[in-house]
Amino acid sequence: MCTYEELSHTADLAIRVQAETREGVYECAALGMFDLIAGGERHRVPCLREERRTLSSIDPESLLVDWLTELLVQHETSGEYLARVEIESLSDTTLTARLCWGTVDFEPFEDIKAVTYHDLRIAQREDGTWEATIVFDV
Repeated sequence: MCTYEELSHTADLAIRVQAETREGVYECAALGMFDLIAGGERHRVPCLREERRTLSSIDPESLLVDWLTELLVQHETSGEYLARVEIESLSDTTLTARLCWGTVDFEPFEDIKAVTYHDLRIAQREDGTWEATIVFDV
């Protein structure tokens, strides 16, 4: 279970993600980004193609940026939208995920150009849940 909310930002888009697990933060960040791209219509995306991906980076923050960037590039090059995601394994520097992609008949609502490091943070809260803030360049 995860939640995300769009944050007010002067020139870009930003979301705050909250999840019960660290894996959930990476899943929820991906779904939140695609909800922004799809104008809240991501729920309409059917699962047409599944794949498994493994990605490595230098630290948890870079892994999150690289993860979202890889998904964004997939969307930009194929026109596919992320329908579902499940993080199967996660360390500070590597993740493996099962992804489900689909296509829909609407144009992207937001044109996200990049995932940024600006104000990026991933942290475990006092209650044990996890939170991340991500800013997207539009």
